[in-house]
Amino acid sequence: MNRRLLLAGGAILLGVLAVYLASPSPPGPMTWSTDGVRISPDGSNPLYPAISGDLVAWEEHGIGKTTQIGVFSLADHSTRLVSPHPWIQFTPSVWQDRVVWQDKRNGNWDIFLFNLTTGVETPVCIHPAKQSHPVISGDRIVWVDERNGDPDIYLFDLATGTERPICVQPQTQYDPDIDGEVVVWEDYREGYETAGDIYAFDLGTGKEMVICREKRGQWLPSVSGDRIVWQDYRGGRDFDIYLFNLTSGGERLICDAPARQWLPKIRNGTIAWVDYRNQNWDIYAFNLSTMTEYPVCNQPEDQGWPAVGHDTIVWQDYRGGNTAIYAARIPG
Repeated sequence: MNRRLLLAGGAILLGVLAVYLASPSPPGPMTWSTDGVRISPDGSNPLYPAISGDLVAWEEHGIGKTTQIGVFSLADHSTRLVSPHPWIQFTPSVWQDRVVWQDKRNGNWDIFLFNLTTGVETPVCIHPAKQSHPVISGDRIVWVDERNGDPDIYLFDLATGTERPICVQPQTQYDPDIDGEVVVWEDYREGYETAGDIYAFDLGTGKEMVICREKRGQWLPSVSGDRIVWQDYRGGRDFDIYLFNLTSGGERLICDAPARQWLPKIRNGTIAWVDYRNQNWDIYAFNLSTMTEYPVCNQPEDQGWPAVGHDTIVWQDYRGGNTAIYAARIPG
């Protein structure tokens, strides 16, 4: 790489690090408010948050021509960049003190992991083909892998140091998620005219399961425990949110409010999604214990890309004209 470009990249990185030294709120207990509280630093440009426990990660796009992974601690309000390498890094996923992302430092998309406790960065998969959309749960990481010519689902086990394919069916498998023993994804093995189905794989039994193959398409599955949610177009009018329970084998409609609901995420007993019923993008949630729906944030500006933690929902927010990451406590 050109030396001048390296020096310029270093100056950009130092500037962004200075931004990340300033927390958006003072240390101490978080002061929660209606419609959420901003957690990303002033001067940053964050997108696509992920959350685990007290740790929130996102893509930081305010770094010249590069994109890096930023993290925020809900416990002490500290912010930092994960990797010291000023390359292009997308789609973070976080589990406790581990962060994974797709990384283009080698000229193609690979999967990397960073341990925030040890400070050690590890390549997870650097196959010459494209790897993308990693998700981590415990010691297991899943991602989309194109080494066979079309997108498949692969898994790496950090405990055993072994990689394995989860699904290499013809056509496309995409948008994986994992929680514990269950991997889910959207699947086009029946052809693109089906517009996408939802499949799952049980790592304990080694069995693949069809979750939903309704007409017109299902996308963007999310799993927590024995529950899987996704956005569904079977009605042919707008996207709705559906849930499948692996234990009971039952499916249920979660939300079919007017206009579009999409990008659902589930953790424990809470489902959050993006909702257009108010003619702009808001964040809504559903409590599976009380079977009640409620708005999380319906500010006039758009909100998008929610992620659900143990007791917190985070999302990207466009109030004020620039992107920021906001957080709100889950009621109860």
